[in-house]
Amino acid sequence: MGTKYGKKITAVALSLAMLAGGLAGCGKEVQQQKPEPAEEAGSEAAGTDAAEKAEEPVTITAFKNSVAMPADWKWGDDPVSQRITELTGVTVEMQYATTTDNTEINTLLASGEKLPDIIITDAHGPVRSLLVDQGFAVPLNELADKYYKEFYDVLPKDMDKIYQEKDGNFYCVASFYGDEDKYGDQILNSRGPVSFSIRKDLYDEMGRPDVSTLDNYKKVILQIMEKHPEINHPVWDYMINTPWNSSSLLNVLARMYGADNNYFHYNNDKVEMVFMQPYYKEALKTYNDWYRSGMINPEQFTYKTDQQHAAIKAQDLISFVGYYWVVLQTTGIMDQIVYETIEFPMPEGKNPEELKIHDDYYGTGYDGVFITKDAEDPVRCLKYLAFLLSDEGQLLQRYGLEGLTWEKDDLGRPKETELKIETERESMEKLQKELGVYNYDFSWLTSTWAIVYGAHNTYQSYPGALKDFEIMTPHQQNERFSDLVYALTDTDALVLREQIFDTWKSGAAAIIVANNDDEFEAAYEKFVSDMERSGVDRLCEYFTENSDYWKSLGLSR
Repeated sequence: MGTKYGKKITAVALSLAMLAGGLAGCGKEVQQQKPEPAEEAGSEAAGTDAAEKAEEPVTITAFKNSVAMPADWKWGDDPVSQRITELTGVTVEMQYATTTDNTEINTLLASGEKLPDIIITDAHGPVRSLLVDQGFAVPLNELADKYYKEFYDVLPKDMDKIYQEKDGNFYCVASFYGDEDKYGDQILNSRGPVSFSIRKDLYDEMGRPDVSTLDNYKKVILQIMEKHPEINHPVWDYMINTPWNSSSLLNVLARMYGADNNYFHYNNDKVEMVFMQPYYKEALKTYNDWYRSGMINPEQFTYKTDQQHAAIKAQDLISFVGYYWVVLQTTGIMDQIVYETIEFPMPEGKNPEELKIHDDYYGTGYDGVFITKDAEDPVRCLKYLAFLLSDEGQLLQRYGLEGLTWEKDDLGRPKETELKIETERESMEKLQKELGVYNYDFSWLTSTWAIVYGAHNTYQSYPGALKDFEIMTPHQQNERFSDLVYALTDTDALVLREQIFDTWKSGAAAIIVANNDDEFEAAYEKFVSDMERSGVDRLCEYFTENSDYWKSLGLSR
C-alpha cells in the first residue's frame, strides 16, 4: 500500500463484453493467490496486529472514476486532509479519470496490472457489476466479520441490504445515502427538492394576493404578466424535459391530483405506472391550460444549460418551480429573498396537508467505494472507510475543520463561520482547495445525514433557503422503496425502461403544447396507445418483480 500507484492509465476503449468473457478466470485466479489479511499480519492474532498497525502512517492508493473536483489539488493542500491524516495515520494518493465514459476504469481492469487499494465509481452503474462479478472487489461484510466488527457500528441502516449482491455479500459503501437512524438529528428537513416560488418584488407589487389554490395562482401570474410583458418565462419548470423527476412541474402537479411518488401507482401487490392513472391526465390538463394561457414558454423544451442559467440569472421569470437552491446559486444572490417560496397552490377540493413530495434525504447513494482484491492491507482500508462513515469523519468531509469553517451552536450542531461564508461567496474552488469544504476529491462518503445535520444553522445565512425548507418540511415523505423498485438490473428490463421513458418524455411534451381541447384529447389517446404498444405492461411486470425482491429483504413502503 505504501508503493506509488502509478502508471498513467492508457485510454483504450475496451468493451464490458470483452472484459466479462476474457477476464472471467483471470480475476478470480489472482484473487485466490492473494494472501488473507491474517496471513499478511504474520500471526493468527490478526486483530491485535491490525490494531497496532493502525497507528502507523500508511498511504492508501485510490482511483476515482470521475474527474477531479476541484482540479489541481493534492492530499495535504488543505487543513481537512491534513486533519484526516493526523487522526487516522492515512494519506490517500489519488488518481482520477479524465472522461465520463468508463474507458479508463475498463482499461485499468483489463490491463492485469496491480489495482489501487480502493476504487470509487458509480454505485449503480455497469462498473459495479464488473467489479463484483469478476472478483476485482472484496466483500466488505467478510472483512468486517473476521477482522473489524466495529465497522457495523457506523454502517448506515440498510446499506448492506440495498447493496447486497446475488451471492449474499455486499462490496461497497455509498455516498449521499440517508441513514434512517440519524433522521431525527435534523433540526428541520432540509433536503426537499422541489417547491413553488414567486419573484418577491413582483408579488409585493401586486399586494400579495392569495395564491393557495391553482386557480388563484394562475390568476396572479396572469396579472403580473399583463403588467410586465417583458418577462419571457412566466412559470419556469426546472425539469421540463424529465416529467418523472421529483423537481419537475408535471410531477408535482401529478402529486397534487393523487400520485404519491415519482413513478408508481401501487395497486395491492401490482406495480402500475403513474402516467397511466386518471389523476395524471388531470395534471396534464392543468399544465396544458397554463401553456395555452401563455404561462409556459415552450422554448424551455429546447434550452441548453447555459440558456437556462442565463434566464434564471437575469430573473427573466415570475415563478420558479424546482429545487430552490438552483435559484440561489444561479442568481448569485444568497443573502436576501429574491424568489419567495409559497405554500403549494392546490387544486380546488384537495387538502394541502395530504400533499407529499419526494424527500431525498433517503437517497440510495451515488458513488460506491470498493476495496479491491489487490489492496495491500484491506483491513486498514476498511478502518479508513469506517472513519469516513463516523460522525467525526462525516463532519470533516462536509463542514471542514471545527473552529475554522464551523463552530458548534447551543445544540452542538455545525454553524458556519464568517470565514467559510465569505470564502464561498468569493470562490467555490477556493473553499474546496484552501479550506477543504465540499472537496469531493476526498469526501467520498459524505452522507445525506451530514448534509442536513447542521443545515438549519448553515442556511441562516441564506434566508430564502431557510424559508423554503420551513415550508417544505411538512410535505416530505420517505420514498426509498419506490426509488429501489425503479433500480432495475436486468438488461432487457433496462432497455425497455429507457424506451418507455423516452415515450413518456415526448408524449407528455406533445400533450402539454396542444392548442385546444380536441388536440389535447387526441394527443393523450396517442400517448396511452403508444405506451401500450411499447410494452408498458411488461415493464410493470419487471417493476413488480423488483418490488417483491426488496420486500423479501425487509424493505417496503
